[in-house]
Amino acid sequence: MQKTVFFDLDGTVLDTLPDLAKSANYALAKLGYPKQSVETVRSAIGHGIRNLLRDLMNCRDEEELEKCREIFKEYYDAHKADTTKPFDGIVDTLQLLKADGFKLVLISNKYDGATKDLAKRFFGDLFDGVYGSRDDIPAKPNRDLFDLACKENGLSCDGIVYVGDSEVDCEFARNCNMILIAVDWGFRTHAQLVEAGAKVIVHSPRELYERIIG
Repeated sequence: MQKTVFFDLDGTVLDTLPDLAKSANYALAKLGYPKQSVETVRSAIGHGIRNLLRDLMNCRDEEELEKCREIFKEYYDAHKADTTKPFDGIVDTLQLLKADGFKLVLISNKYDGATKDLAKRFFGDLFDGVYGSRDDIPAKPNRDLFDLACKENGLSCDGIVYVGDSEVDCEFARNCNMILIAVDWGFRTHAQLVEAGAKVIVHSPRELYERIIG
């Protein structure tokens, strides 16, 4: 294992659910779609904003979907930090890992601008690299963004720990041959993570730190 840890964003280091749900429902209402519950939004998070809205709208019209995405992004950019906050203890864990000499990289299916803004706002310079979803690179669980992050940070692609909270993260870790540590304080339950193939699941940021340092 090299001293590098990749982290997911939504549901792993940041509790973004209320702001995501509010923004999604704002966009849906603008186009006449019914409001969705927070739990429905929770279950759809993980594959990026376009897929989140596609699921909530139950729509396959790409023009309509793009219109909804633009409305969402305009609203979310203004409200993405209204209630969003780091999970209790996660900043301490990141600081401890940095002090121990670990390189930390954030990699998310949230669009790149919002990912970078939120990372800077809540974590300052704790992450050595921050990568969000881009139109020119396939999203997780595809490994292209992982390969880019490794190249730009001078990392070997072997022996990297990945921390995430969803079935997408489990598949992403497998596709990239990373060592997965799943967290059950995010957007999926412990049982869902087990079903997705997670072998190591932690229950608190402190337990995460202890598992990483071994």
